[in-house]
Amino acid sequence: MPKSNAIPISKQLASIKALGKGSELEKAITTAVLVYNAQADNDGKISKAEVKNLLHTQFQNFTQGQETKPKYKELIKDLEEDSNGQMDFEDFMILLLSVTLMSDLYNEIRQTKHTK
Repeated sequence: MPKSNAIPISKQLASIKALGKGSELEKAITTAVLVYNAQADNDGKISKAEVKNLLHTQFQNFTQGQETKPKYKELIKDLEEDSNGQMDFEDFMILLLSVTLMSDLYNEIRQTKHTK
């Protein structure tokens, strides 16, 4: 859960001067870092239970429809069984990438360039 006195992600993103002329990809990665940091403890880690929550609240369009896929079930099972475990930013990004690559939305996005 975000810290109660946290500055909204959109305001933090807007305040990063280096991103004033940043690319869309740089802004996307920065947003991922800011979302992660909003949940991370003082050691820069986040609980696996919170990661699962973030997948459902911040990444729902990518996770939608994945519930029956074996690889997704395996990822969620690991988060549930080790819910007290911690994850660092690198592992968090690998998880996001894994979920992205298996998602129906990813495949739909890839198809849009072929239909225009």
